[in-house]
Amino acid sequence: MQHTEQDNSHVRHTGQAPIFLIGMMGAGKTTIGRGLARSLGREFLDLDHELEARCGVSIPTIFDIEGEAGFRRRETQVLQEITLRRDVVLATGGGAVVAPENQELLRARGIVLYLKAGSDELFRRVAKDKNRPMLLTANPKARIVELLKQREPIYESLADFTIETSHGSINTVLDAIDRLLKDYQQRGERI
Repeated sequence: MQHTEQDNSHVRHTGQAPIFLIGMMGAGKTTIGRGLARSLGREFLDLDHELEARCGVSIPTIFDIEGEAGFRRRETQVLQEITLRRDVVLATGGGAVVAPENQELLRARGIVLYLKAGSDELFRRVAKDKNRPMLLTANPKARIVELLKQREPIYESLADFTIETSHGSINTVLDAIDRLLKDYQQRGERI
């Protein structure tokens, strides 16, 4: 289980800082997020699910009607609201970090965990999922490689912590996150 830590002095420490999970589709943000929220006694939110609930339609439908640009505008609006909440674990969409405005929201308002997985593992996890508009292409594997190449530098620059999710069980990943957060707290930081 590889993990790295970045300078997190910019994180607000009033109350219970929200925890934001970033990473590619299939990295485990929703699954790990639910488990992390449960272990911390916090509410779990999934940005894509929140967006669907507010719009009353699925993510693929938003993409069909408004395109990626329309989807990203809506995503930013919801993110602006959710990132103000304390005591939450939020799983972002894989592309939520692309907009500079979203990067600043995440960086300024909470603790950012990058859930990292290799392209082969990401493809294995999402290959049969038809609710991934970014993969509706002739070669979804190549699309994952392309998106990862574009987004990984952003994920790495935003992350307070990076957790490798390609290997090991969900519990192994949750244990690694728990150790990181306990160490963070022991240094006097508030979670």
